[in-house]
Order: sequence, then structure tokens, then C-alpha cells
Amino acid sequence: MLLNLLKETVQAKTETSKMPGNTQKTSFQAGEAKGQTQEKASTLMDKAGNAAQSAKETVTAAGQQVMATAQGAVEGVKNATGMNK
Repeated sequence: MLLNLLKETVQAKTETSKMPGNTQKTSFQAGEAKGQTQEKASTLMDKAGNAAQSAKETVTAAGQQVMATAQGAVEGVKNATGMNK
């Protein structure tokens, strides 16, 4: 997605630079396209970071649940075998 945005920016710059006599407009449009691309890239990076944090929290919670279940099983075996006295 980011690659497509960069391609669009380059294409916009190329297309507008073909028009003679409109250097100010061309420059403005190129800057505008660059700003939009940077904003979209920033948004994508934020979303990716949020997804990674969410995944980390989910895995951590699952790991804690597995640990608690395993500890309960250990205690059950100790109680059953009389080792928990």
C-alpha cells in the first residue's frame, strides 16, 4: 500500500512536470502529493504499531492463562500424590 502511494507520488510529479510554464502549480501539487503520502504512511505505521501492541497483549494474556492452568495441574498432582503437605 505504501509502495503504491509512493508510485502515485512519482507519477503525479512526472505528469505535472510535462506541462511547460506551470512550475509553481507543479511544485505545489508535488508537495501536496508528498504530504498526503507522508500522512498516509504515518497512519499506516500507527495502525501497524497498534496491531503489534494488541497482539503482544493477547499473547501475554494467553501465556499467563497457560501458566495458571499448568500451576493448577501441578498442585492437583501434588495433592493427589500427597506431596503437598
